[in-house]
Amino acid sequence: MKKRLLLVLALLFLVAAGCGQNRYQVRGGKQAPKELVLAAGQNNGDYGTLGGELVKLYNGDGRQPLLRETGGSGSVANVELLAEGRADLAFVQSDVADAAVNGTDQFAGKPMENLQVLGVLYPETVQIITYDVTGIRKLADLRGRTLAVGAAGSGSAYDARKVLEAAGIPEDEVRIQYLSVEDEVRALKEGTVDAAFVTSGVPQQAFRDLARQRQLVLVPVEGRTAEDLLEAYPRFRKTVIPVGTYPNQLQACNTVGVDCLLLATDRLEAGQTRSFLERLWSHWGELHSRYPFLPADPKQSFFREWDLPLAPGAEQFRKDKKVSS
Repeated sequence: MKKRLLLVLALLFLVAAGCGQNRYQVRGGKQAPKELVLAAGQNNGDYGTLGGELVKLYNGDGRQPLLRETGGSGSVANVELLAEGRADLAFVQSDVADAAVNGTDQFAGKPMENLQVLGVLYPETVQIITYDVTGIRKLADLRGRTLAVGAAGSGSAYDARKVLEAAGIPEDEVRIQYLSVEDEVRALKEGTVDAAFVTSGVPQQAFRDLARQRQLVLVPVEGRTAEDLLEAYPRFRKTVIPVGTYPNQLQACNTVGVDCLLLATDRLEAGQTRSFLERLWSHWGELHSRYPFLPADPKQSFFREWDLPLAPGAEQFRKDKKVSS
């Protein structure tokens, strides 16, 4: 009886040890997982829709591993999913990635030194959207107003705080609501918020649809505010939302923007990284046709030089494709 009890305990220990292995580990070594997990974003935002389309294309090509999208509110939340090992890949704004690596802002005291860049996906633009009857035309007009800044944990909310700070508008002088893109559109339509912040590719489709229904106004980020913002946060850059980006938009709008990065950690092996990028680039034309804010040719900017470390597998893929940084 005693021997049988010892045998049962030993078997339970082995099962528990096997369950405790992370999904990259097998006995005595490593193997590629059966699926990779992508931290994307909200269903009605760029990250969520682009991630969903990528998953569909990726899993439809008959190759392994499969790709699965995990829901998230945006860049800050996606970095946390990477840190917790609940995601292998993530869409993350470049300014949020910089803060995570350096341990600043929300990541103060807990830098993520194992973050690695696989590539630059597309430019994202800070857009502050209101409607004509609010009378809001410049950043100073936001004082005392109700603002939707994006979902909690999103890059939009992260950037909204930076813009308000640079404009000299304390958060206690505005009423902030954390809303998803879908809820921001609804709140603007119903008039329960005065303006909404979104950092995304342009045009943001949900707001483009809204602009067909009512007269929207884009609030510029320019002048001293833009200069102070770029000085304090060098990941930002000046950009312009061209005339006609949204229906009835008759003037260009000066603002700032960042990049959407594809990130992983050093847990993702070089071979897995190269395989993922090979498949991503094979579907690039299909993705660009649906999301024109993606560059037509990834060779144009995918391996733009960054201070953040490029994943070894991405570096080898870049050399295979003979693409300069």
